[in-house]
Amino acid sequence: MGGKPGANIIPGLLAFIGVFILFTVSCTSGQAMDNLPPLNSSEKGHPKLDSRLNQLVDAEKRGEAASFAGQSGIELVDGKVRVIIEVVPGQLETATGAATDAGAQIETSYNDLLQAVAPVTSLPTLADEESVRFIRLPLPPSYN
Repeated sequence: MGGKPGANIIPGLLAFIGVFILFTVSCTSGQAMDNLPPLNSSEKGHPKLDSRLNQLVDAEKRGEAASFAGQSGIELVDGKVRVIIEVVPGQLETATGAATDAGAQIETSYNDLLQAVAPVTSLPTLADEESVRFIRLPLPPSYN
C-alpha cells in the first residue's frame, strides 16, 4: 500500500469507464433488445379494469369464466360479476346510463361510486366510457 496517495484511483476509474462504454454500446446497438418479447398491450388488458377483472374477461373469451372466478374468489351472479365503478366526479348520471346501456344492473350508489352487476363481456366497453375512472371488484368486508 505504499506509493503515492490516489495512485489506485486511475486504474479503477479506467476500468469503470471501459465497462460503461461496453454496456452502452451493447444496449444501444439493438442486440441486447433482440431477445426481449415484443410489448403487447392486450396482454395487460384494459387500463381502467382491475387486474383480476382483466383476467376474468380473458377467461370469459376462452369459455372459462366460471372456473376462473371460482379459483379466484370472484362471485358470479347468473354469469355476471358484481363490480364497483369509480366515476369521474360529477359524471354519476352519465356513468349510470352507460352501465345500464352495457347491460349492468345498478344495485346502489354513493358519492362517485356505483355498485353494479355487469356482464363480464361488457366490462371493457364500459371501461372505455369517459365518465368511468376505474372498475374494480368490491372490497371484502372487514371484521374488527
